[in-house]
Amino acid sequence: MSMEQRDDPPRLSEEPFVFIEEQPSAVSRGVTAAITFVLGAVYGTVGTVTHTLTFSVFGAPIPHGLVLGLIGLLALLVGLRLVVSERLPAVTAGVAAVAMVVLFSFQSPGGSVLITQGILGMIWLFGVPLIVAAVLAWPRLPARSRRVTPSA
Repeated sequence: MSMEQRDDPPRLSEEPFVFIEEQPSAVSRGVTAAITFVLGAVYGTVGTVTHTLTFSVFGAPIPHGLVLGLIGLLALLVGLRLVVSERLPAVTAGVAAVAMVVLFSFQSPGGSVLITQGILGMIWLFGVPLIVAAVLAWPRLPARSRRVTPSA
């Protein structure tokens, strides 16, 4: 082969790369909604039971149950919003978490109450719906485009 007859590498298209999103089927959406509803119910139940746990550091009580419960719920909902392209899974998880908090805020037939009238109970009672509302109301972030770069 002479110097003049070399092959040029294939040229990449100048047009931007476009993603085509496939819409999930109704069955897939239903199964995802059911799974995330159970996850939200578990987070709401475990958080409700453990929100009163505290430990003392130099005599000052630290409500680690409340803090970890709210952070866990926030992480679940934000993770669902980031991973899944639609809001339905985050909505079902949020509704289930709020439903568990409301359910356990009433007095049981045996007379016990899991969410008391103290400051920790009030923060948990109002914190869960506020976190759910904030995450669900947050606008959808635009998808980043991926461009193919030529390798050297």
